[in-house]
Amino acid sequence: MSKKMFSFVGLLMALVLGLVSCTPAATTTPAPATVPPVTVPPATVPTNTVIIPTVDPMVQLVDAAKAEGTIVSYGLPDSWVNYGGLFQGFTAMYGITHQDTDMDSGTIISTLEAEKSAPVADITDLGLAFAKLVEDDGLSQPYMNSHWSEIPDYAKDPQGRWSAAYYGVMAFLVNADKVTNVPQTWSDLAKPEYAGTVCMKDPRSSATAQMTVLAAAFANGGNETNVQPGLDYFKTLIDGKVLNGVSPSAANIQKGECPITLQWDFDALSNKDQNPNMSLKVVIPSDGTVAGMYIQFATAGAPHPNAAKLLLEYEYSDAGQLAFAQGFVHPIRTSVQLPADLLAKFPPASAYSAVHFPTNYAALDQASIAIADGWAVINP
Repeated sequence: MSKKMFSFVGLLMALVLGLVSCTPAATTTPAPATVPPVTVPPATVPTNTVIIPTVDPMVQLVDAAKAEGTIVSYGLPDSWVNYGGLFQGFTAMYGITHQDTDMDSGTIISTLEAEKSAPVADITDLGLAFAKLVEDDGLSQPYMNSHWSEIPDYAKDPQGRWSAAYYGVMAFLVNADKVTNVPQTWSDLAKPEYAGTVCMKDPRSSATAQMTVLAAAFANGGNETNVQPGLDYFKTLIDGKVLNGVSPSAANIQKGECPITLQWDFDALSNKDQNPNMSLKVVIPSDGTVAGMYIQFATAGAPHPNAAKLLLEYEYSDAGQLAFAQGFVHPIRTSVQLPADLLAKFPPASAYSAVHFPTNYAALDQASIAIADGWAVINP
């Protein structure tokens, strides 16, 4: 090769090497083994971002309630609307023990008031007429259970201070062995043939009896803001000696001392269920009656607040609503399906077509006072 040719080849090689050295590194495809890990540029992740793991609030509530280990109630004995069965299921599910002191509504309120500085009870159950007092005196703490949206507006406080898990309906329990013609209406009861047959509690001391008078008021054109028609109706019964002066109980119903008893349908149905050998009939008066809702709440300053809230969750769950129905009350959640054998123990749905739901709980509070005062006038 001539020197000239060698020089040309050398020049060509130098030019090629120069071009290679000037090519950007990014155009070079490295072998797969040399590819570095992909990293996110720091600018895409804010330096102040904190990733918090999601925790189920119900799991937290269950753990906290289990740690408390017990729940204390006022006025929830085993015999009342199947609270015994409800607490049995609650304890079996969560291992939380239960202690109750049986009290009537007035005693519950006065005890909660007296214990404000050192609360003892975690939870209770009262008639709707006490809702305003609960609110005004700050006796509860707000809590909205996980089924809150299914509870009708008239059965709950917008601030979560109380809600009603169930209701009863005022009815007649009739011993058909003692009463030939079973009355179907309040108007029927005023007939002379029923003289001396009707038992009811005293409205001056019984919230149930006050609701009985209110039911008669609705049947005669009144309501929770106008109870006079109910008082006038019972004045007719008193004058006609229809009331026999006996305060109803399971014992005197069994003995036949109360041919006709005015009471909640759940009490009447329970009496019927416990006395299968008696010819007891449960009548929902077709000319009008009332539903009575019962409210539940965690007490203000509850010593075991998480257990109280967990019990509220259980009361409104399918299992809790079914437990109440087994005590013959009506679950507030209409989506809960009752077993056919249990549903068959209730009067047919058509029997409840004339039921009124008093929802003005402030008026109910005043109605209770008006009925008690009015009864002293018509039955001194």
